[in-house]
Amino acid sequence: MTDLIASPDTATLLGRRDRAILVVLADTGVRARELCCLRIRDVSPTLAFIRNGKGGKQRFVPLSSRAVHAIKTYLDSHPARPDLPLFRRLEGGALDRRLLHKIVSAYQRRLRLKTGVHLLRASCAKCLLNRGLNLQTVRAILGHESIVTTGVYLGVATDQLVREYRAAVDQTPMGGEAR
Repeated sequence: MTDLIASPDTATLLGRRDRAILVVLADTGVRARELCCLRIRDVSPTLAFIRNGKGGKQRFVPLSSRAVHAIKTYLDSHPARPDLPLFRRLEGGALDRRLLHKIVSAYQRRLRLKTGVHLLRASCAKCLLNRGLNLQTVRAILGHESIVTTGVYLGVATDQLVREYRAAVDQTPMGGEAR
């Protein structure tokens, strides 16, 4: 993931935009549509406000320091009104999912990675779980209504599964009896 995020040429406006896009996708797990709908006013130094998530739901998504820095670097070189899309086409309009997929896939292909915006969402979710966030917190960040969806979506994050299982079971054997 580090190589992917480092791949845009940040000497250019387009490269700064693309780096910010990749960092936000990788660090927040937002859906492609949600990223495309973000407005400048929706972003603060700690949160992004998803106004129109899946099913028309709204939520706040925490932003990493790295995402805040990437967004700030992009906006500092390309100031715009708060009501405008955060990530814009060269002509000024909002990105759509098709163009977003094209941008992300181009960087992934250069590194011979599997392609797709959704892979960054899945990678973020697995990373959060493996770093110790509980399933309920990851569910809220991803915007899932049901924790069951999150569990299926993440698949088995083996390291986290084993760590939590052993922490729960090895302290006190099941049934409270010594084995």
